[in-house]
Amino acid sequence: MKESKKQNRRKRKIRLYIRRTIFAVVFLAIICGIIYSVSNLVIGKLVKPMIAEREKNLNSSAKVSREELIHSGKIYEGIFLDEVDVSGLDFEKAKEQYEKYKKEMGKRKIIFSDSLGKYNTTFDKIDLSVEYEDAVCDALTYGRTGNILNRYKEILTLKKDNVTLIPKKSIDKTSLQKKLADEAENMVKEPVDSTMVRSDGEFVVYPSEKGLGIDYGNTVALVEEEIKKTWNSKDVNINAVTKEIDPEYSEEDFYGVDSLLGRAVTEYNNRNSERISNLVVGAKKIADNVVLPGHQFSVYNTVAPFTEENGYQNAGQYINAELVDGLGGGICQVATTLYDAVLEAELQVDERYPHSMTVSYVDMGMDAAIAEGYQDFKFTNNTGYPIYIDAYAGGGTISVAIYGHETRASNRRIEFETQVLETYQPGEERTIYDEYLPSGTTNVTEAHTGYYVEVWKHIYEDGELVDSVKVNGSQYSAIPKTTRIGTMTE
Repeated sequence: MKESKKQNRRKRKIRLYIRRTIFAVVFLAIICGIIYSVSNLVIGKLVKPMIAEREKNLNSSAKVSREELIHSGKIYEGIFLDEVDVSGLDFEKAKEQYEKYKKEMGKRKIIFSDSLGKYNTTFDKIDLSVEYEDAVCDALTYGRTGNILNRYKEILTLKKDNVTLIPKKSIDKTSLQKKLADEAENMVKEPVDSTMVRSDGEFVVYPSEKGLGIDYGNTVALVEEEIKKTWNSKDVNINAVTKEIDPEYSEEDFYGVDSLLGRAVTEYNNRNSERISNLVVGAKKIADNVVLPGHQFSVYNTVAPFTEENGYQNAGQYINAELVDGLGGGICQVATTLYDAVLEAELQVDERYPHSMTVSYVDMGMDAAIAEGYQDFKFTNNTGYPIYIDAYAGGGTISVAIYGHETRASNRRIEFETQVLETYQPGEERTIYDEYLPSGTTNVTEAHTGYYVEVWKHIYEDGELVDSVKVNGSQYSAIPKTTRIGTMTE
């Protein structure tokens, strides 16, 4: 009995729930129907006439094609392209107004700055491109495209406030990066490599310094972000993105310079003071030079120019197989001594020339001539460590030493041999009457035998010859004894 009553109550609850659900659904449907009817009434009575009024100049309340707008449409009131008010303008007039604006904006500065300095350029110098014709088309179609609700929404926006459209802008990123790299030097600090000097027989290492450079890619990206915004009549300030630049060589790299790699000594005559002065000047100029791994050293670039202002005096030198006086005479002996030290250090010789005639201070083939404009001695540091050049002239000798880090085996030894392959006799004595030499002056050039020689490097390991390598081939001219008599009169 009790079970039957429970079942009846449960059935009544279920029926009540179903009736309430049905009622709610019906009520919701009625409400939706009312809203739909009202919205149709509003759109039909209010929105459509408003749009029709806006487009009466086209004699159509229907959607207008883009082509028709370009040829006959006018822009709604309250529309701007950046700062340019294009309200009521047709396509050509709006273009004309924006073109004037773009020309003026081209004179606006873009100012880049970092902790070191500033650099500025203008918009018209960074290859700025503006797609303003597309923006004018967008202005013409504003409020005229899409479904009727979207069009009504855009028109209501214009009634409340102005609308600013931003023409698409772009720049030539590569061109701007190059411009910054070439012209913004005051915003860049180059790193300073560590270096060293030799004092009282000890090396003193000076610390390196980090540099500061512009991160060109990220800096240009900031400009791209800036031009996406609405333009205004102000200069644009860009805080350049910077990055630290590590030096190529730090103090640690120079601590490896601990060995004498090669040394050479040549003797000179103490009787010619002008030539001695040139030797001292030249030795000082090549001394204390550090050549980093992979870098090239040029003697001419180091010791030139041969002028009195640069410390040189007139002294004898070979020119066209004749001994004549000239500024810097004797500098070839400095180059020669360095050449022999380079050979001992087994560095890479890039450029070397023999003298036109044999010289007395080294064996044939072991000399290196220097002549302005066409002869130089160059070598490259082909070791993995910096090298340091020490040089000194005095007391009748020139000494050049090259220091670095020794990587050659301790049981390895080298020797150099000059092999004479050909000999050329000087020929008969000759006399030349020289109209450019003062009358009563006589210059005598002694005879020189000519030679073709080769220098070979012999390599020994544990005292045994293991290899021989040709170093160079050198030809020296044969010159007869020549007496030059001056005939020049005042």
